[in-house]
Amino acid sequence: MEINNKKFILILLILAPYIYLFPHTFHFIEMGNDFELLYYSYKKYIFEFVKVGHFPLWSPSESLGYSLIFNPFAQYFYPLSWLLYILGFIVGDLSKHTYLLYTIFGLSIYNVGQYLWLRKLNIEGKYCLIATLITCFGLKLTEILRFPNAIHALAWFPWILYAITLSVQNTKLIKSSILIFIFSSFILTAGYPYYILYGFILFSFYFFFINIPKVKIQFIERDKINLSFIKSFLTCLIPGIIALIIVLPWFLGISEIMEITRDRNLKDINFSFTLGSNLLDQLGSWILPPISIAESNYYFGSIITLLLIYYCLNILNGKIKNLKEKYYLIFFIVFFIFNYQIAAPENSFIFHFAWNKIELIQNFRAFSRINILLIPLISILICFSIKNLIENRINIKNSMIVFSISLIIILVQIYLIEIVSAKSDYWTAWQEKRLDFAAERFKLISFIFNLYSNYIYSIFFLISSLFFVVISKYKVKINLYLSIIILVITELFILANIQWAIPKYYYDKNGYNDLNINPIKDLEESFSSSRVVTEVYGNTYFRNNKKFNINYFDVFGIDQHTRIYDQYFNKNGVIKNNLSDETIKNINLFWSLNGNNKKIFFSKSLEHASINSFMQDVFENEKLSVVNIEFNEKTYNGDNIEIVINNKVEGFVTLLDNWSPGWKLYINNKEEDIFKLFNTYKSAKISVGKNIINFKYEPW
Repeated sequence: MEINNKKFILILLILAPYIYLFPHTFHFIEMGNDFELLYYSYKKYIFEFVKVGHFPLWSPSESLGYSLIFNPFAQYFYPLSWLLYILGFIVGDLSKHTYLLYTIFGLSIYNVGQYLWLRKLNIEGKYCLIATLITCFGLKLTEILRFPNAIHALAWFPWILYAITLSVQNTKLIKSSILIFIFSSFILTAGYPYYILYGFILFSFYFFFINIPKVKIQFIERDKINLSFIKSFLTCLIPGIIALIIVLPWFLGISEIMEITRDRNLKDINFSFTLGSNLLDQLGSWILPPISIAESNYYFGSIITLLLIYYCLNILNGKIKNLKEKYYLIFFIVFFIFNYQIAAPENSFIFHFAWNKIELIQNFRAFSRINILLIPLISILICFSIKNLIENRINIKNSMIVFSISLIIILVQIYLIEIVSAKSDYWTAWQEKRLDFAAERFKLISFIFNLYSNYIYSIFFLISSLFFVVISKYKVKINLYLSIIILVITELFILANIQWAIPKYYYDKNGYNDLNINPIKDLEESFSSSRVVTEVYGNTYFRNNKKFNINYFDVFGIDQHTRIYDQYFNKNGVIKNNLSDETIKNINLFWSLNGNNKKIFFSKSLEHASINSFMQDVFENEKLSVVNIEFNEKTYNGDNIEIVINNKVEGFVTLLDNWSPGWKLYINNKEEDIFKLFNTYKSAKISVGKNIINFKYEPW
């Protein structure tokens, strides 16, 4: 089967994710988890501000103030973000559905890049195509659709690999330099810091591997080989450094804000273990995704697992003598071992060494997400395994071994599900619920789900194992290429479309729909409305009003602010029951929970150890009528606030909004030092008389 039409292949690679994920594409179901709770909120917030001609730098809606421009999740400088906003202008709004289509487009970019990269490695086109589609449809990439920034960072990985491969040929150095600069810039600004670090690891490993002379000869056409290692090295290094220098001011801002962010400034190694992946997660996900955490899912379908087993058997039997494949297999094994050492950090010598020596990684968690680096590498193994089956045809002995292994896998699945009850929190909390929703929506597959959803993987493994038996024992003449495609798509379509999926009718029925905000109006109202505390998925949300909120309060909040909050509130947002009546009263007044709607306070001192003490200071000044405060709502946009105050005594004006690096204070047009109440809330020291106070966020 020859596929040579380049335009057809390009269109197929771009459209394939949308066709495959058509329930998402056609708005039958939506993404849940962080997709809606985090990423979409940022996009919607920025979009609505941009519509009225303002580029928001600070978010007062997030945990009593948090930098927007230096929050990587906002994806502020990623070029495709602004194309998304342009699309929003064209269609008139930025809906969750529009944002989902934008997210899926990241898979399209990945597809094209991976196909071109595999072709550059001198692998036949039809194998490159099927391997690309399989990795795209696998549960790993569909799992991270809930992290749009991650998808768009990953999208450019194969393009970098392509550019590195191009540089090794030493024939198009300028082209490869330009490509590395562009794609590095995209990864750096995509707003997913994990993948910047992990990508650097992958690209470094790959560069040195592909530059080994014997490997180079196998993967690259002989007549194009030039052994100038230095040329290739500089071609890759210099544009990457230039891209890093350009975005460095942004990175420094991110570093500053992270230093004062809860859980990001602890330098606690246990923090880095919170989402570690063990060997059972990594290997078990190939046969039974429910036993793995979401970050370790390599499931590409039962037929692919068995094909890789069949391929390994042929290698062990000496039936594969291709040096290219042997070199690559060694590289993959070495990289997998290294990858596992990082993904399972708790007992890893490599990780402990790196954590102690490299301060940068001390701000990270979820190191198991480094597993994503195996996806492009696995695609090469898939190419080789399919090529081996089609071109070498079937070895009866190995086919029967595969069939036997498949039966063992099925028995292990039954044992784990029925006896051990091995299900990860990921599966229990999301997959089962979403599977039920999907079954209710899609009646065609509800029968399968209702039979017994736990055994759906066993059913497919049985079908795939019978495939090997039929084509080997009975010599059935079928198109193996198309057969593999059909088996993969049939299985993964059912599974990939339920990952983190929530049917739209469920949203509509429960009153959850697109964010509908007017940012300027909402900000004005937020200043004269109570703070609302709610609990979502066990995490406290702290927001200005019911219309809009960004982010988890207890994860990404200014550290000192969250510490104060924790003194008085439980995680569910309820005031602690061991507090005095006076304390509860003052808390309600301070946090505007009783309808007093006050967020600007005047006190004679900032030296207070508790809210009780501070509020007593405020009350005394109010009784004496020594101060009159006016707030200019028309100039308030989150980044700038103007307060006019007439006071009879010296003191401090405090705005209940967090300080961070970049905030400036102007009193009567003269820059002054910012003081801080409880070491976090912005305060201005003022003299007697009329004072015009301006707090401005000017990060550069």
